[in-house]
Amino acid sequence: MALTKEQTQHFYHKLLNMQKELSGEKKKTQSMTEEVGELSNGVDNHMADHGTLVTDRMTDQTVKEIDRELLEEVNHALQKIKDGTYGICEKTGQDIPYERLEAVPYARMTVEAQADVEDDLETDAPSFEREFHQQVKDLSNKETIDQKSSQTYEILDREQDSN
Repeated sequence: MALTKEQTQHFYHKLLNMQKELSGEKKKTQSMTEEVGELSNGVDNHMADHGTLVTDRMTDQTVKEIDRELLEEVNHALQKIKDGTYGICEKTGQDIPYERLEAVPYARMTVEAQADVEDDLETDAPSFEREFHQQVKDLSNKETIDQKSSQTYEILDREQDSN
């Protein structure tokens, strides 16, 4: 069932609020040399202070990148509203359920289509990426966690035996 005008307006305003939040004034970060300079001018600075600084900088950069990508998705969804294609799955052409759009207003696909795309990406990924994803699944799966039968434990055992 296609979205009503009221529902589309609801999502339009929701997306505009997200756009405003994501493109709003961001905290200006100091340059790395300024921050390191402040630390090196002090007395009894510890290497951990520098490590914390680098970790904080990496975290800030990651958050900014995620915000940038999310802003692109929000802008894409707003354009789809203008084009009259909002709420239609880009892969199947089916209507995206209202509940999904309420949870993820910038969703491009139905849950099923998104899962298919992600499965395809995982299948097409190089073997080391597939192995990594399997290890993450093993470590987060309640059935395989703490079991020596998981792929992750087998890899760790092989690495330990080779040392």
